[in-house]
Amino acid sequence: MQTSRYLKIFPFKERPGSRLVFSTKKTSVAVLADEVLCSIDKGTLSAEDLATLSKLGVVVPDKEAESQSMLDYVDRLNAGNRNLNISVVINLDCNFKCVYCYEEGMKGRLYMSDDTIEQLIDFIKAKFTGDKKTLNIDFYGGEPLMSIGPIKHISEVLQAFTRERGAGYTFTLVTNGSLFRRKVAEELSGVGLKAIKVTLDGPAEIHNKYRPFKTGAGSFDAIIRNLKETCDLVKIGIGGNFDSGNFEKFVSLLDILEKEGLTPDRIWDIKFSPVMKRPAGDTSPADYTDGCMSVNEPWLFKADSLLREEVLRRGYSTSRLMPMPCQVEITDTYVVNFDGAICKCPTFIGRKDYEIGNLRDGIRDYREAYRLDIWKNERCLECEYLPLCFGGCRYMAFMRDGNIDSIDCKKAYMDAALETLVRQDIKYRRPATTG
Repeated sequence: MQTSRYLKIFPFKERPGSRLVFSTKKTSVAVLADEVLCSIDKGTLSAEDLATLSKLGVVVPDKEAESQSMLDYVDRLNAGNRNLNISVVINLDCNFKCVYCYEEGMKGRLYMSDDTIEQLIDFIKAKFTGDKKTLNIDFYGGEPLMSIGPIKHISEVLQAFTRERGAGYTFTLVTNGSLFRRKVAEELSGVGLKAIKVTLDGPAEIHNKYRPFKTGAGSFDAIIRNLKETCDLVKIGIGGNFDSGNFEKFVSLLDILEKEGLTPDRIWDIKFSPVMKRPAGDTSPADYTDGCMSVNEPWLFKADSLLREEVLRRGYSTSRLMPMPCQVEITDTYVVNFDGAICKCPTFIGRKDYEIGNLRDGIRDYREAYRLDIWKNERCLECEYLPLCFGGCRYMAFMRDGNIDSIDCKKAYMDAALETLVRQDIKYRRPATTG
């Protein structure tokens, strides 16, 4: 037996003579004595230790075979997928004017037509093949709650359709939260609404600057009021978009949430992320130039570890370390724009080069357009971080290079941040296996 290629070993001063071991493939954690690690190299592990470490992904029969097995990892994931996930950009209208909005140059009074809605329903029914067990639609905008009627119609039809097949239907909303009042939550929860994701860009003085109403008025208080009125009806996830100049102030947002009674038992998830800059030559939004061009920018190591620590310390849930192929790699995941155009990621809506078809004509082969095999190279296969990266984010590569012809390598970020992230999970969420 050999140590896995997809393994990170860190010092563990809390227990002299031991190491902290993390499998990036299994996302398992163990604290192992130095003599146990030496036994792996010598081939003298006991049968009991061998069984345990194999289960944790610490040891494998052959490293080269392990790397080769990663080549069909995503294929196996897709083969076992019983879910159909559709993101629907139901409109490109909005009552906010966010300073960094990546849709700014596309927005207007653009709504999905009745004909397109019926084509969408037919498309989803055709894609929901006999092996599927759940259907989830993520309604997106613009601001999706400016299209409540269409959302209800689509959900009522598909809820009945999946029920007849013994399957489940749910939908989620990516909403700015300003229109999500209790009456709306009650109305939509009856037709399958499971959760919403709302963005709060820090405390009021920052949020209102970055995410005002079109009138210029602040939106923070309205959102907080609506979250307090509806958190007992649906799951609420809170996101936030920070930049290098304001991320430390997001900590006070967590204090405000607690003070307002939006405590961990009432909030499903909190995940703050950096604002991404626009690609070279893209002028929308013209007056915003902050944000990041790569996850490897050093200030992000500090920002991510600080904010994740503060979220977990207060008892809120946040995203876990797990194998994470880019959304474009997942077969039964599509994004449908208001005009019926189909792509693989919401950030590529409106970009003709990344459309893979439309509701009327169907989907064409998109393997080359989205570089689905870009991570299947020697450099990536031998990288210990492959299961957490799979070549990174296609949009981040596009933003940096103007195309997606190269990987979005996260190695510098992982080198700097992974030990901290693993230790946070040990401290706040789970004990490490010892041996």
